[in-house]
Amino acid sequence: MGQHTTAPQKGLRAGLAVALVVGLGGGVYAVWDAKHGECSDVSDISVIVEGDLGGYVTQLADQAEKNSCIDYTVEAVPASHVNDRLTQADAPDIWVAESPTRVRQVANTLGRTWSDIGPSLGTSPVVVAGHQLPDLPSWSKVLTMPALRVDPPAKSDVSNAAVVGALAEMSSGSMTHQQLIDTLTMRALRMNDEDGAPDLKAMAASDKPSLALTTERVFAAFKAAEPNAAINAAVPQSGTVALDYRIANVAQGDREAPADDAIVALTSVLQTDEGKKIRQSENIRPADSSPLPDDRGVGNANIIVPPNRELVDNIQRKWTALTLPIRALVVQDVSGSMKQDAGGKSRAELLRDASVFGLSKFPRNTSLGYWEFSSDRGGEGIPYREVVPIGPVLGTTDGKSNKDLLAAAIDNSLSNLHGGTGLYDTALASFKKVYETYDPAYSNSVILMTDGRNEDRNSITLEQLVSELNIMKNPARRIPIITVGISKDADVYALKKISDATGGSSFIAQDPKDIGQILLRAVSYRVEGA
Repeated sequence: MGQHTTAPQKGLRAGLAVALVVGLGGGVYAVWDAKHGECSDVSDISVIVEGDLGGYVTQLADQAEKNSCIDYTVEAVPASHVNDRLTQADAPDIWVAESPTRVRQVANTLGRTWSDIGPSLGTSPVVVAGHQLPDLPSWSKVLTMPALRVDPPAKSDVSNAAVVGALAEMSSGSMTHQQLIDTLTMRALRMNDEDGAPDLKAMAASDKPSLALTTERVFAAFKAAEPNAAINAAVPQSGTVALDYRIANVAQGDREAPADDAIVALTSVLQTDEGKKIRQSENIRPADSSPLPDDRGVGNANIIVPPNRELVDNIQRKWTALTLPIRALVVQDVSGSMKQDAGGKSRAELLRDASVFGLSKFPRNTSLGYWEFSSDRGGEGIPYREVVPIGPVLGTTDGKSNKDLLAAAIDNSLSNLHGGTGLYDTALASFKKVYETYDPAYSNSVILMTDGRNEDRNSITLEQLVSELNIMKNPARRIPIITVGISKDADVYALKKISDATGGSSFIAQDPKDIGQILLRAVSYRVEGA
């Protein structure tokens, strides 16, 4: 797909300015004087909406359709699936994101140039809601509270806003960079090791103290439905960050101009009485973040001005990577050379011990699968075999724990060693498997471990493998192959070429006794590569 240029955005700004001027002079719908039912040519515009904004944008689109020659199709898309959705053949024309930072982050990942992000459809401050709320001096303090419940960035931009709040505190000198990193790391570990989804209804039903990060709009809607619930909301004394629901033209080629017109029509609705009613009914503040009417929400909250854009984008990119749960296909060499002695134990025994140790260190929300490989292991001419399909380690299969099944599978494989090393075909097949089953809500990867070099004369060459991996690479589906070489006999050059081709990293255990620590480093690589 071609890159999106910034030139059409200038037209968007000019068209919007004209619409607003005319609207202030005599009713904005005067700009859209054509009746939808009388249109001879109707533009079909597809819109994806991030998070829980689908109902809000649909109402605005319904109003825009009444006085324009545009038909909108609105599709709610989880934040984790936006990248993938924007690269599909039927990619949308317009994207409504939870913040301009999200748009920049996705643009950077996909190599697009949406440098001029469109207008705001409204804002909503991030609040701390709960029962018996403690003092909230700062965002850095809030993020260290053990009882805090918050959705990860893959589900919502709320936690990103809290991170920006903490980043602003660092910029003001109230905390150091290392303190910020330590705070975010500990919070990410908690998020990956427990179900931290905020649930205001469940919190209200309990007498226990509780707190969760959410938006003012969610809290206000809850209080409207449950006015007697003992749930309150507040913001830290240092202030808060508001989600800014921004609209972006993500159309390609000749779709860009109609998308500009559709954005002008959609945003013009907000200048009408009906549009304002829709926004207020959804408990969304205007673009200037002025308070909701009727004492809803948190009133005159101090809205923090985010620090340097580059700093914000960098910390949020790493925060997102840190909080993504792990989804990995572990691929282990079970060739005959793994029988070799490595100081009292065979290479296979050390790898088995390290793998079982590693299983105990994975967060609770991890998903793992397991393959073994050596000559003809999967049948004649096929060096790889799936032993355990990728699945949640906390799950069960036929009444047995998946973690126990994985441990047993690894033990059985590394007790049945024979054949040569079919490295290249296995590397390509494992990458294809994760690509085909890719889950955008996870950090997807292949962890490939071997003590040797390719010994399959009938396999593809290293050059062919690297070429295939480069062809399949997709910025919306980042799948690093993380290679782990066991002993000095591993083909360091080939393993590095394989990892480099996929944006992964290669680790070599010159001493097989180091396998355990190297395996843990390999697992954490998803953050280093962000």
